[in-house]
Amino acid sequence: MVINFSICDDNPKSLNEIHDTICRLSDQYKINVSLYSSAGELLDSMKEAERRNQLLPDFVLIDIEMPEMNGIELGKQIKTLFPDVCLVLVTSYLEYAVKGYEAKAYRYLLKPITIEYIEALIQDFMREQNQIKKVLVKDKAQEHLLLIKDIVYISAEDKYTILYTENNHYFDYKSLKEYEELLTDYGFYRIHRKYLINMYYHKSLGKGFVTLSCNVELPISRRKENEYREKLLKMLERDIL
Repeated sequence: MVINFSICDDNPKSLNEIHDTICRLSDQYKINVSLYSSAGELLDSMKEAERRNQLLPDFVLIDIEMPEMNGIELGKQIKTLFPDVCLVLVTSYLEYAVKGYEAKAYRYLLKPITIEYIEALIQDFMREQNQIKKVLVKDKAQEHLLLIKDIVYISAEDKYTILYTENNHYFDYKSLKEYEELLTDYGFYRIHRKYLINMYYHKSLGKGFVTLSCNVELPISRRKENEYREKLLKMLERDIL
């Protein structure tokens, strides 16, 4: 999953500082950043992307204090034209952020922007995407659209995979490796050559096995136990923030 950021700030120093802060997380997340120095430039770019049927940014970070068009007015236009974009208003003054309610902002960030702010922003976004993201599962007879959050684990069989929810299971012809690549950003971890699990369903970790909240026990490779424990703790820490 690539997370696309667009940043708009008329101050070149501030623009570059925010860009550099976001890019410090590029070793943890797939990130793409576009920079704009004026409201008009950003709006034109987004309109052109929509016209060409290209991806719009996931996040638009806008400085509130800009001369040509302030961030509140720009934010209103963006939310009217592109309601699904996450609008983030950036300011040096807390009192200005209150005005952002008019623009239906997703978040407000105070300068100087820290890496912790950006990581929290990304994690909140990914958690929310996890709630609505779906995968299309196909077997010979039927197609099913499943919410990612409902998938408890996936097992690899001879020529197909089986996706298990709490109350059902579904066959598919994608490989377990394909699902691993698709779902890693949504809290899934491959504990064994045959099993990919949703860590949000973790119940306990024993010696050589993982128990899920639906009381299913699955084997975990010994060499993966420590890494699994670390990833699980990191995920829990993020959810507490």
